[in-house]
Amino acid sequence: MWNGFTYPKKVTILFGAFILFLILAYKFSFSKTINLYKDTKIKHDKLVWLKEKEKEIPLLQSQMKLLDMAYNDLDSTSIRDQLTAFISDFAEQNNCVVTEIPEKSFYSSSQLNVQTNRFVIKGSYNSLLQLMLEVETKYNYSAKVVSAKFYSIKDVQTKQTNLFLKLVTQSFRQYEKKD
Repeated sequence: MWNGFTYPKKVTILFGAFILFLILAYKFSFSKTINLYKDTKIKHDKLVWLKEKEKEIPLLQSQMKLLDMAYNDLDSTSIRDQLTAFISDFAEQNNCVVTEIPEKSFYSSSQLNVQTNRFVIKGSYNSLLQLMLEVETKYNYSAKVVSAKFYSIKDVQTKQTNLFLKLVTQSFRQYEKKD
């Protein structure tokens, strides 16, 4: 069979057959192994990530307890009252004026209770920023600042421009299902 071929043609045919063998071997065997290795690596990375997140569970549970303690049994007015008192005390100490304490907005379903409070405070820029920071740091478990808008209004009588901060906070409570 090989008698009619010269040495370079034999080498070329063998090299072509070897390449064909490699392609078929890759398609039927190696590609599956490589794909399984990639899947295993991805799943291993997810497992490592989950193990790291598992360490955060006690911290999250303690934060949830703080949130639950901030609420009375089913009444969340204590958060609104605490925030109002805190903002009023801050305003008094830092030469600010609370201009609006409107009624709370309330959304409730069978599993979730969301309370939204809006405050409008007049004062200097630094004082208002400090107020925002303190609300974020002192009430970060029970009430989150979801919106803060600065705006100014010119008083025509005194010819002064007053700076206002509209601060919107939200509090969440998730009810547990009792079986």
